[in-house]
Amino acid sequence: MTLSFLLACLWILVAAGGLRSGLSLGGLLAYGAKATPLILDRGETWRLLTANLLHKDILHLAFNAFAIWNVGGALERALRPADYLALLIFTALGTTVASAVGSDSISLGASGIAFGVLGASAAFGWRRGVQGSLRAHFGLRLVPWLIALFAAGLGSQGVDNWGHGGGLVVGAALGLLLTPRNWPGEAAAHRFAAAAGALLGTVSLGLFAAPFLPALGALHEGPGALQVRLPLGWRKVATGPDRVSYTNGLALSWRSSVSVVLGPPCTKNCCARAAGTIRSLIEDDLWHLADAGALNAFQLGNATPAPDGVRLEGVLTGSDAEMLVTAVCRQEGAAAAYVVAMQSPPNSAGSARLVDRVAEGMRPK
Repeated sequence: MTLSFLLACLWILVAAGGLRSGLSLGGLLAYGAKATPLILDRGETWRLLTANLLHKDILHLAFNAFAIWNVGGALERALRPADYLALLIFTALGTTVASAVGSDSISLGASGIAFGVLGASAAFGWRRGVQGSLRAHFGLRLVPWLIALFAAGLGSQGVDNWGHGGGLVVGAALGLLLTPRNWPGEAAAHRFAAAAGALLGTVSLGLFAAPFLPALGALHEGPGALQVRLPLGWRKVATGPDRVSYTNGLALSWRSSVSVVLGPPCTKNCCARAAGTIRSLIEDDLWHLADAGALNAFQLGNATPAPDGVRLEGVLTGSDAEMLVTAVCRQEGAAAAYVVAMQSPPNSAGSARLVDRVAEGMRPK
């Protein structure tokens, strides 16, 4: 299984085209890197598994493969296959869940599994007192290596230490429960069933949760006298007396942004000129947030009724990409409030949900 896992990582690297020059940001996202906004906004929980199989380049894979082959190979010989596979699944999920909670950066690689295997080998050897030819691969003698490797990550840039910690904690905890290969296999089968259930539950959670996403966070300061709720993990990129803008921090077709703009005071029917206002907002300034290159064209459809206002949809065409624009205008006191979202066209349903949920969450201070 150790060899099969490493060959799967190599196959994915080759398929993604990263064997020679390494993968670009777009390639990393396309082949399953962990990106917290895509999990919380689109329900792509499958990334919690695939991120462990993906590597940026051959050197990245070789470093992780060295640790997993030397320690994981010995551990596989000491355990029943069901136990070893359960360990790989649980440490993979523990790595990316911890990374998703603790860091919003893009992460990938099997280093969390490597830490998990090291932690499990140390705990298993200490608990079971491994002897014989495999003794050097188990027990507390691995702890100095663990400390040195983890400290090296803490002192390096671009290292997902949250993921390393998650894999290590899960691996060490599970290592205390693992039993030797020559023991009865009932407990190992139960652990594998639990791991398979956790894996299926993780993927299913994203499928069932997708219609209710994106997940919104606490209230933020909005324009004028408004407070707004924005998607979890998004970053503020622009602010002013009459507007605030956030993006998910990603690029290309994975880019999403939302802006809340407060119009000038009006007496009634503040959204009557929403189409002209939205067009001006996009063409004058907001198109920069789309990350689609230079603005080539912007087409905006007719306004349609929406709760407490109107909705408009259009397409922004840039030199690098095409983005769907969805906007809602609502009357907020004596002014119109505009919520404008820009996302890739395949995510049109998510764009509509985003503007609706942000609009519904606006509150006066």
